[in-house]
Parts: sequence; structure tokens; C-alpha cells
Amino acid sequence: MLFRDCPSLLIIFVLTMPQPLRKEHFICLVRMLYNLQYTQALASLSAKFSPEERQAWSTSGALKKNAFDAEKSYDALLSHVIGELSKVKTVYDVNTEVPSMLSSSVWSPHSIEYSLQQFCLPYLRLSCLLQHHLYGDKLSGCPEVEEFSGLAGCLGLLAPALQPSNPIYSASCLDWTVNAFDLMTQWCSEVTGLSDTQAKKSITLLVQDPRWASPHLLHLPDHYNIIFQYYHKKACTACKKVPKDPALCLVCGTFVCLKGLCCKQQGICECVLHSQHCGAATGIFLLINASVIIIIRGHRFCLWGSVYLDAHGEEDRDLRRGKPLFLCVERYRVLQQQWVSHTFDHINKRWGPHYNGL
Repeated sequence: MLFRDCPSLLIIFVLTMPQPLRKEHFICLVRMLYNLQYTQALASLSAKFSPEERQAWSTSGALKKNAFDAEKSYDALLSHVIGELSKVKTVYDVNTEVPSMLSSSVWSPHSIEYSLQQFCLPYLRLSCLLQHHLYGDKLSGCPEVEEFSGLAGCLGLLAPALQPSNPIYSASCLDWTVNAFDLMTQWCSEVTGLSDTQAKKSITLLVQDPRWASPHLLHLPDHYNIIFQYYHKKACTACKKVPKDPALCLVCGTFVCLKGLCCKQQGICECVLHSQHCGAATGIFLLINASVIIIIRGHRFCLWGSVYLDAHGEEDRDLRRGKPLFLCVERYRVLQQQWVSHTFDHINKRWGPHYNGL
């Protein structure tokens, strides 16, 4: 569970539960998944500690495990996570092999609290956005320094005695329905079980960056000659032959045969078939031997043009002039924007049927 993406889990639960989903049930989901998100934050943070820091935090937090509020004490919970993950040495031993990936600064209570809040913020943002769309709750803006407390207040994660205007700690938003330490032990055991044989993978998954990247097309080289030299004589992965008209999917980078009869499946050529699997019937392909881009939309296609131009800003379709071609960043940005905004149908006018022959 410590490797699962909590925002994705929340969306899955919302979509699969009986509809309409009552708000109190939604808030219950948010609270339960926040417990998991917070535990992930503790595990990720502990992996960034030096061995000495882990030992110090494990010792100091262990003294607070018997306190009445131990289940909402970050140092007691952090100590427990460190103790459970330390049962298999390989979980933390991998740190010594990748020091550049991890922080070497001294961790204070303030820096730990800041890191925990930053780790949980993407989950809280998505939860607030879902709550707004599902129940019409107002999205109230708040300063960046108060974002965590503002989002937690909107989601009802704060106890009635706590007010968002006062300093809020991430652990105060926890709401355990079972013993917190028992549940954390179960989650950590899944990590230590994996670490027996795949320690490097487990630590890589623990030390993660929860930020989401916007969708984008492939990063293309500045010089078209690099693409042409690499793909011109490249064999098709399906038929193992050098295609007459090779093409490159600009969404995922798959190399396909354009109009290749050898790769037909059920009467559908490879480009059309790939567009169905890769982009739900929308495909963007760079024709290697022509330097132009074709767009496939369902049963239609069109020539978009080229994102590689010569020194005078002109296209060289079919590479007949043989002049060096360079990436036009502005054109490629326009192509990507049309793809992201789903505006191919409205902007490109010269569409024609492809008859499953591309």
C-alpha cells in the first residue's frame, strides 16, 4: 500500500462506489486515504535520513509511543515506521549507493513538518477539487503558507477545537479507526517483504516526487538528421523488416510501418491500429522519409505539416531538396497544444478517409 498513489485511489473509489455518493461517505474516504498518504510521507522522509538521524528519531519517538495522543504524534509514528522498515537492512542500506538523490541536511522538527505537509498537499488539492465538483463546495483561495491548513479545513480533517487560523500540524488531521501502529506495521511489512530481493526498487518507490507533470509529446532533437539517421534503416519490431515508409508515434515513441501490408491485423494497418490503442483513435505520427506529420482521428486522417524547417523557415516535404532541417519550437508547441486541447477537428480542415490503409 505504501507504493500506491493516493489521489488515484480516491478517484477509483469515488467512481466505483454506489452513486450518488453521499458527502459523509466521501469525507470518510478522504480521511482513510489521508492516513495512508501520511504514512507514505513518513516512509519517504525516513529514507532521506542519514543512519545517525534515523537512530536518533527512532529513539526519541519511541519514548512517546505510550502517550495518550501517540497516534497523532508525528515523532512517535515516524519512530514506528523507522523501526518496522529497519527490520530488513537492505531497505535503508541502498541510501549509501545513491547519496546524490537524498538530502544531507540536518532535519529539525520544523523541516520535518514542512516536508510532511508538502508530500500530502497534492492529495489534499485533488480531494478539494473533487469535493467542489461533486458537491458544489466553494473553493476558497488561501496564501501559500496557509495552504495546508486551508485545504484540511475545507475537507473537514481538522478537529472542531482546531481552527485553520491557528498553526496546524499534519499529524492532527489523522483519524484512525483501528490501531495506528498495527496498521502501519502491516503496510511496512509489504515493503520489507519486497526488499529481500528487490531492495533498490523498493527504496526508489519510497523516495518519490508526488508532483504531476502535464501531458506532452516526445522531446525531439534540434536537427532532423539525427532522427533520419536513427530510424531510416531501423527494422520494424513487428515484422522485423525495414519499412518502406517508417513512422514514429509522437505520443509514446513507438516505431511503426506506414501502409505496411506485412503488419496488417484484421485488415487494419499498423498506424491506424496503434492510434486506437495509444490515443483512443487519435494518433500523431512523424513520417521519417518525408519529415511531415499526419494526424489520425477515427476513420479520417490529414497532413498537418512539418515541425522541421530549413534555414529559411521553409518545409522540405519528402526531403527532395536535401537541405538541413531544424526543429521549429513554435510549430511543435502549436501541435502539442492542439493535441492537449483536442482541437484537431476544428483547426485542420483537409480531412479524408484512410480506409484503414495507413
